[in-house]
Amino acid sequence: MSAWQPVIGLEVHAQLATRSKIFSPAATRYGAEANTQAHLIDLGLPGVLPVPNREAVRLAVRFGLAVDA
Repeated sequence: MSAWQPVIGLEVHAQLATRSKIFSPAATRYGAEANTQAHLIDLGLPGVLPVPNREAVRLAVRFGLAVDA
């Protein structure tokens, strides 16, 4: 008998209808020109910390509760 037990999981991705990115105040307009929707947070500069988008977190939790996840 093997000591290993298989564990199978499911990873789901969802696109939330928010006006800004999840960790950046930069806009998320579809079809905008490249590099026009960037913010200092997106550049990953030292000392710049991301702040979660409250609306995105609210929508994600709401979806999770709706599907009993």
